[in-house]
Amino acid sequence: MLDIHVVSHTHWDREWYLTYEQFRLRLVALVDRLLDLLDEEPAYKYFHLDGQTIVLEDYLELRPEQEPRLRAAIASGRILIGPWYVMPDEFLVSGESIVRNLVRGNRISREFGSPMPVGYLPDLFGHVGQMPQIWRQIGLDNTILWRGFGGRDAEYWWEAPDGSRVLMMHLPPEGYCNATRIALDPAAAMARAAEKIGYERARTRTGQALLMNGVDHVEPHAAIPALIEHLSAEPDQRARHSTLPAYVAAVRAAVEAAKPALESVVGELRGGTDYANLLPGVLSARVYLKQQNAEAQSLLESYAEPLAVFASITDPTYRYPSGELRHAWKLLLQNHPHDSICGCSIDAVHEENMTRFARARQVAAAICDGAMDAIADAVPAPPAGVVRAVVVNTDAIERSRVVEAFIDLPIDSAEPWRAVDANALDRPVTFWPRGSTIAGVQAADGTPVDFQILDEYDAVHHEMSRHETPWALNVRRVHVAWWAPSIPPCGYTVFDLSIAAPVVSGTGQARATRVHDAIRGDRVEISPNEDGTFEVIDKTTGARYSRVGALEDAGDVGDEYNYCPPVHDRRVTNADAAIGGISRRADGPLRTTVRVELDLPVPRAADPDRARRSTSTIPTRIAIDATLDRGSPRVRFDVTVRNDASDHRLRMVFPTGAASIETARADTAFDVVTRPARVPVPAIVTNEAPVSTAPMASFVFAGDVHAGAAVIGKGLMEYEVLGNRRSVALTLIRAVGDLSRNDLATRPSGHAGPPVATPGAQCHGTHRFAIAFEPHGPAPTAGALVASARDHTIPPRVVTARARGGTAPLTRSFLRVERDRGGAVLSALKRAEDRPSVIVRLFNPDSADADLALVFDAPIAEAYDVDLLEERQSPLAVDGRSLRVRLAPHRIRTVELIISAGTSPRASGSC
Repeated sequence: MLDIHVVSHTHWDREWYLTYEQFRLRLVALVDRLLDLLDEEPAYKYFHLDGQTIVLEDYLELRPEQEPRLRAAIASGRILIGPWYVMPDEFLVSGESIVRNLVRGNRISREFGSPMPVGYLPDLFGHVGQMPQIWRQIGLDNTILWRGFGGRDAEYWWEAPDGSRVLMMHLPPEGYCNATRIALDPAAAMARAAEKIGYERARTRTGQALLMNGVDHVEPHAAIPALIEHLSAEPDQRARHSTLPAYVAAVRAAVEAAKPALESVVGELRGGTDYANLLPGVLSARVYLKQQNAEAQSLLESYAEPLAVFASITDPTYRYPSGELRHAWKLLLQNHPHDSICGCSIDAVHEENMTRFARARQVAAAICDGAMDAIADAVPAPPAGVVRAVVVNTDAIERSRVVEAFIDLPIDSAEPWRAVDANALDRPVTFWPRGSTIAGVQAADGTPVDFQILDEYDAVHHEMSRHETPWALNVRRVHVAWWAPSIPPCGYTVFDLSIAAPVVSGTGQARATRVHDAIRGDRVEISPNEDGTFEVIDKTTGARYSRVGALEDAGDVGDEYNYCPPVHDRRVTNADAAIGGISRRADGPLRTTVRVELDLPVPRAADPDRARRSTSTIPTRIAIDATLDRGSPRVRFDVTVRNDASDHRLRMVFPTGAASIETARADTAFDVVTRPARVPVPAIVTNEAPVSTAPMASFVFAGDVHAGAAVIGKGLMEYEVLGNRRSVALTLIRAVGDLSRNDLATRPSGHAGPPVATPGAQCHGTHRFAIAFEPHGPAPTAGALVASARDHTIPPRVVTARARGGTAPLTRSFLRVERDRGGAVLSALKRAEDRPSVIVRLFNPDSADADLALVFDAPIAEAYDVDLLEERQSPLAVDGRSLRVRLAPHRIRTVELIISAGTSPRASGSC
């Protein structure tokens, strides 16, 4: 006997081929009619709102009067909601973003009833390996998914790298819509249903068949109950109007009773392209979106939240900005639906995305500024003739590095007609003689440290105060770098900048340099080549890396979902470029920067037949600043590209120094994953060609047992190992002009969406990219790779102390992660969502246990292991200010610390 679960649902892409507001009007109409249907037709029992709680917010904003009816339908179990806030892409957002998404979805679900206890992943473009562990840590033991896996059965086990396991139900090749439209034509309904039931009967190992009655943006159909009645009348089967939780429960009961030998799959799922489209080109569609997302995520996760914790400990009057952070996260998460962050929507959608990113960044930056001011105001006032700079490190690893900052030296008022009461200012303003600059830098213990003035110029600063309107000041703005021998983990230290008349120092003035002129650091040496690439020598191993940062442009006649080269392509490289000049932009004891300017003659666009690119070219102007800092193991490349060409892909290529490359490692949500360097492509592609391009969160490492290299980027999510060249290519721009096309050799199955022109996806305009190249000898551990990438992408922040004087120490560490064995990465340091305690989240990316101690800069009253929803699991033993923690390999662990009275963060609003 086959049990048939007919699940009525809609898949709600909040924005895609229409804008959010256009789709929202359709959503309102859908929910209006759904509520009427549920009232009028008791036999129409259930409807599934796609696992996203944001639809509740979107609907009720326009229909607040319907809230009682909606709540009643959810409470009775007839409308199912959650567990997500939005349906994201797992590879293009951070692990923390996935968690915050689920936390918000869970909280909204509980406000209306309860979240659906199903790990629903119907349309995401592949799945990160840690998703089973994430599901288990929010209390779910199952998942339903489609893309990324090619197994033909309906039931499997799926394991995360740490061993966390969930029961996985795999949707059929057509995905979450195998029973859509079966109710629209009564004459054909039974035949179509019988076909789908027969297919599911052959797939299931448990006697449970899932018919997903719905698809993108469709409404419920009143004929479903009658169809189900007819299906139940057929022999050897029984059908019911069901729910996903009921289907999962029936599958689990059958597994526990019959114990079928279900296959286990382990780790990330990015294959099965002969089964369902993976759509991997979204990793590099509209790269500018990914860059904005990386910036906003970093501001919130790595700066705003930990800085607010530091400030709340430093200053008892500081109010932890719970409401502000919640608002910024909400704005950011609204850009994380897969059709939004993937860059595969119409231009108008992504224009709105950019506005949301800007709003999220503005809020996060303001939180950072307020927290930094609170920390700076707590330290003692500087002596006369000195600017005191407070350098704050938000990572859990002590840093020794070059620090840079822009220091404003007020000269006089830019509003000489205005009288300003000094008592109305939040902080005193010190004026300096015209021509003043930085003449020396001392560490907190009084030891002089090397410094370098990178640039200085006159500017206008607006002093903001609570009791006074903005006051315009003429300032001398000094861009300065200095050597910081020790910046405490999760803490700060001060440096005193002596102010005096101008001194001779290395500045940012450009001067010509010659090809092959070497820039010698203490760990790396670089020199420019005549074609605009660079030679890099690893001084630790003596290995030489040739033609680092080579540019490579190829045609792309694909769409927002898939890269597709033209049949006849002509690649453009540095060999074709016109070099405009090579110059030194900075040259001093701490930093040297050499700039290469070149024009790359890129074909203007694809020919009308799309079989080749045009013979007409357009100069793509590129400037590359290669920077070497004292003590740094890496070369920083700041790349500016003016793109006016269409239908192409521009990449930057980095050699690895290896004799061969079999695998590559890249970071992903809460882990570092190892992938094959190359993925074979079958001779005949029937659905979608597998690709060797792959995702990274911030870095990729490739090499062999003797040598290798890491490439680090911010918001650059797509890499490819070029095996024959033993190099790594990083995608900078993938310029296409269509949402979806049906003429791609790489996706012969046809359209992946509506055929809509998207000229904005050609990415015309000026783009800037931040990349680092780090040579290595023998392969480092995963933890070491993550630490190095974070050193590059999460630099310390600097603020000047201008208070009347505090009593805090000059050097302080709020949290120390003391590692006895193994490595651990700090993922979150924040206040709990609904109580005044501190949340510390760590993960272990390595394959060995990590033993460590958490040492807090305040007495710990209590501590608990908590899950990802911050629900307490078990108490932990505390020893004064510290507690011991062990992380198993690839484990995510979240700890709650209750700080003794008098040191708890003070909130500005409930969570």
